[in-house]
Amino acid sequence: MKTTNLIRHVNETRCLRLLRRASPLSRADVARELGLTRATAGNVIAVLLEADLAMELTEPQEAGKVGRPGIRVALNPKGAFFVGIDVSSTWLAGVLVDFSGAALNKITIPNSRNFRDPETVAQAIADLARRLVVGAGVDTRRVRGVGVSVPGIVGRDGVVVSARLLEWEDVDLGQLVASSLGAPWPIRVCNDAVALSAAIGALDTHEPEDMLVVLLSEGIGAAIIRNGRVAEGASGFAGEIGHMVLSVRPEDAKSQTLGLLGGYSPFLPLLPDGQSIAEGLADLAAERDHGSVLEMKLETWADVISIGLLNLIHILNPARIVLGGPLAVLFPRIQRRVDAILRANLLHGLALPPIKIAGIEADTVAVGAAGTLRDSIFLLPELDQIGNGMPVGRSPQFAEIASSHSER
Repeated sequence: MKTTNLIRHVNETRCLRLLRRASPLSRADVARELGLTRATAGNVIAVLLEADLAMELTEPQEAGKVGRPGIRVALNPKGAFFVGIDVSSTWLAGVLVDFSGAALNKITIPNSRNFRDPETVAQAIADLARRLVVGAGVDTRRVRGVGVSVPGIVGRDGVVVSARLLEWEDVDLGQLVASSLGAPWPIRVCNDAVALSAAIGALDTHEPEDMLVVLLSEGIGAAIIRNGRVAEGASGFAGEIGHMVLSVRPEDAKSQTLGLLGGYSPFLPLLPDGQSIAEGLADLAAERDHGSVLEMKLETWADVISIGLLNLIHILNPARIVLGGPLAVLFPRIQRRVDAILRANLLHGLALPPIKIAGIEADTVAVGAAGTLRDSIFLLPELDQIGNGMPVGRSPQFAEIASSHSER
């Protein structure tokens, strides 16, 4: 029975993954692509239809053709919804996306006054999540969770171990948000660079490969992608490049870091009042007449970024590097200098990986935070899920969190 349950869950997930990649498909197409009998494929699709994760599409009848019109199956965009909220010391950017990944609602609110107080921020996150869902008019029963991205070190249990820019340590943000939310929606807390990688992955047409995703924002973070999956490290902290020390003096270990030196703080005095930071940076990048002050800041920033990337290329040897975040909009201004520094100092035998820019919109990381929840539906079941009776598209972590809500 346990083996049968595992096979059933695997087939359901494989079908969802197939429909995400190529839909709509007929039942015969699904059976052929997955190597299943038509009866098994039909049973799998029936489960997905009942769970509202798939829907049937009736093809129009061709003129002069007799018989029933063909029926194909596709993912149901309205079958599941996901909230994503990106936390920084200056804003909370929130989005609501459907099962297709399309954004249905977006709200950004200031967070500059109370960002040091985790409980206040958690309440603001909960309020923003409710506003996003209610404002879009979606069925709250189809909301599959709230993804929250944080600029800091986040453990596998969702605890924010350290977030220097927020001045947080050992904050169980997921539990705080769940207590404030008052809705049985799972909460998933992740590092903001991991969220960015999820957003980029949803738009990426490349085959899974070794890749470094770098978030250029208030600080600097990264997600290390190995064979299409985020490398977590022993404690789940891998990719915290912002804490890379750019000094030979031990006393500089907490101040002379890539994250603090390479973030957008040096550019803040140049931004106009009344704009968000993302809008101000975009306008700054679009200016044709760059003053000497900006050029000096860009030159210094280029050197910091170059040293950071040089170390990362030597250590990780990525096939490519993808930059994102609001500060990435300025990277074209320094790319030639960065390329020159990297080429002049790369270890012999190493080629400079292509460096591309993606995900510079202000809400990209929030979309990625929602995407981490959406992506979990397409993950194949783990061995410890055998026979646990999990409904399709739900992970054991989801069940545990939902149970904790119902017990309150």
